[in-house]
Amino acid sequence: MGANEQRLRLRNSPLIPHPILICYIIKVDSPGSRWYSCTMMGLSHDTMKHQLEDFETHLREERFRSPRTVRGYLQVVNSFVAFLAQPREEKEVDLENVEEQELIGFLRATSRKAEPSRATWNNRLSALRAFYGFLKRRGRIAMNPALKIERQRVISKEPVPLSFDEMLRLVEAVDEHCAPVYKHRNIAILQVLFHCALRVAEIVSLDLSQLDFDNYIFLDVRRKGGKLLAAAFNDIVVEALQNYLKVRENHLPKGNEPALFLSDRKQRISVRAVQEMVKKYAGLAGISRSVSPHLLRHSSATQLMEVGTPLRVVQEICGHASITTTQRYVHVNNGQRRLAVNALGQRWKEQTQRRKEEKDAKIGQESSTDSASN
Repeated sequence: MGANEQRLRLRNSPLIPHPILICYIIKVDSPGSRWYSCTMMGLSHDTMKHQLEDFETHLREERFRSPRTVRGYLQVVNSFVAFLAQPREEKEVDLENVEEQELIGFLRATSRKAEPSRATWNNRLSALRAFYGFLKRRGRIAMNPALKIERQRVISKEPVPLSFDEMLRLVEAVDEHCAPVYKHRNIAILQVLFHCALRVAEIVSLDLSQLDFDNYIFLDVRRKGGKLLAAAFNDIVVEALQNYLKVRENHLPKGNEPALFLSDRKQRISVRAVQEMVKKYAGLAGISRSVSPHLLRHSSATQLMEVGTPLRVVQEICGHASITTTQRYVHVNNGQRRLAVNALGQRWKEQTQRRKEEKDAKIGQESSTDSASN
């Protein structure tokens, strides 16, 4: 199948409606088109369909992959089956006996003239490894052919974290320019991003019931990999959350919305909305480089290190997976995490006071200048 106006169709369906229905029965729309069946080890079409449904369930409930990752993996497998079907004269596509060159050909395949990026290569390879690994663990194939292919090295440019002064300016920009109805919500989100080092998806998933002001923690935050962990916060976050909760009560939907942070539609705020909010007010704060919620996490980790927090404690706070198995299971006690988060809050107070004194001094100088000129 070429790239020109050729689409995959399911029998009796105009378009593939959902990723889990991939490679049950597919048809390539092209001159002399035919129906292809995707089989493994002589399995029936219905069994193949159920395997793909099982793979989706495996990703969601056993591997705790995010909805975005699940969709991405299923779409890759869908494309892979279609890729295998293109040049074959026979009607069956054997997913088990795939040649290494066929895998490489798919990883390089693109609708554009240039080859896909190294990141795209790695994303596709991860999806295929996961799919074949799932089939192997279930005893449905003997080996994982995707393990023969090497990942490509991706050299990423390290982002420049925000300084404390830039972070203060970001919060001030929200305070000065944001509509009153959203001001306290946006400030609370920024403070949680910075002081708790949570991922943006973890923040938008927070429910009101997870707030524990007595112990200064968010309860059972689902971190990356499906782990449920408490996330500590300090009195800076307490103040921001309490200010937000006072106005949140005035904008509740008719139904019982459990989400902590609400959108203008009175529903759980989306990841995209938080990303756009951070980007907007970073610009208004005069920060020229690109600023994202992830950069605030990175900035939090940097500042935690600067206040003397041990690297392993920072790793625990951020919920990072460590490089080795030993490091991954290093225990960091709650006292160390509490001291680290409180130290970050103390530094925030000190920097806020310093900035206030600088502003007051500047206003005083301008007043003296005006008096002298008169």
